[in-house]
Amino acid sequence: MEIGTLPDDPDLVRQISEWHQREWGHLSERTVEDRIAEFAEHGTGIPLTLVARLNGEPVGTASLLVQDMDAHPELTPWLGSVYVLSAYRGRGIGGNLIKGAMAEAARLGVETLYLFTEDRAGFYEKLGWEAINSFLYHGQQVTLMQIAPRLGKG
Repeated sequence: MEIGTLPDDPDLVRQISEWHQREWGHLSERTVEDRIAEFAEHGTGIPLTLVARLNGEPVGTASLLVQDMDAHPELTPWLGSVYVLSAYRGRGIGGNLIKGAMAEAARLGVETLYLFTEDRAGFYEKLGWEAINSFLYHGQQVTLMQIAPRLGKG
């Protein structure tokens, strides 16, 4: 498996935007086109997106974002868009993407990184994340979590 930053590849950006829309479209008003436009801002600072590839094929993503939850605009930055194609789940790809994103956050001097999840709090806790709140967000029960990237399990 290889993990690298999202290349300037319009077809790949569209593909990833469609994955994310299918997975999280119910949590925001964003469209695929909005997501494509947002990826144009991603680079080597925040925001940035990591892409996992197996045999050259993209199979998952994770992003560092300035903002990922309108209910908590005071919190920044965020780990978001952690996604692995269903056929490749359970192989450690998501964990490796998260560790890669945390390493990037540490490199960028981030002291506290946030995320929210609908149903994967236990998965993140195993990687060192701490649940700090649980509440309804856009009609879904979510858990808000945080970590000091330098202290995450690696």
